[in-house]
Amino acid sequence: MRTTLTILTILIWTTSYGQFDKFKGTWISSTGDFMVLNDTLNKFDNSNMLCTADIDEGMAFYIIGDTLSFQKQYYSSATNYEKLYVDRYDLVITNQTDTSLTVRPTSLLSKKFFNKRASITFIKQEFYKDNSIVFEKIIYHTTSCFGSCPTIDLEIRNDKSVYLKGEFYKENPTYEIDSIKSGQFIGKLNDTLFTELIDILQTSNLRKMSFPERNGADAPVTTLIIYYNGQRKYLKSMFPPTIAEKLIEFLYLISVRANLTRTNEKRTIEE
Repeated sequence: MRTTLTILTILIWTTSYGQFDKFKGTWISSTGDFMVLNDTLNKFDNSNMLCTADIDEGMAFYIIGDTLSFQKQYYSSATNYEKLYVDRYDLVITNQTDTSLTVRPTSLLSKKFFNKRASITFIKQEFYKDNSIVFEKIIYHTTSCFGSCPTIDLEIRNDKSVYLKGEFYKENPTYEIDSIKSGQFIGKLNDTLFTELIDILQTSNLRKMSFPERNGADAPVTTLIIYYNGQRKYLKSMFPPTIAEKLIEFLYLISVRANLTRTNEKRTIEE
């Protein structure tokens, strides 16, 4: 019996891994749902994300026949860590194209997760593009934490101009401030970086993006103020949703990716 189960597990794993390429990537729905599919190799890997507008969950991911199976897998002290427990969030594929994926929640947990919705249609992020987004200005703040988190105050305008005020730390256990990287800087994004920013904004469901209130004690607080199409969107959270990660990473790395020059100019950036 054990040999049969082992062979079946290997067959499922091999099949799912062979199919995975067409599913790998980021998927977005019009209602703010979000899937990030990174791998099917590690049953305890939480790098795959299943999200709604209010919930972000990292889970293991499998493809079993026509089912996308997100799974929380864990052992419990109640069974002396001998029994593997599996919470399954199963989504049956009802329609699929090269760019879209319609699924139906079938397990109890997936039905609850998606609030008993009958089906959800996801579009691959690179094709989920809102070309009507006209960028005007973005402001990014991040606070310090119990550690070496930098504090960053950044403003980028639609003329590609950049103003950055930051305090960064050296990579050592004393958390010494890096005087070379810290201070005020100005510059302009090159065409490649500016195009990348616009692409991220247009493929992140910006109009419906929201930051739920998630508080803690030791993590930095992220603030985004985005001006577009004559509108102002204000987002602030200690734990921003997964859908905002690509935008936050882009802004966080501006200090090393853009060609900036030190300045004595001190500006007050909107908070």
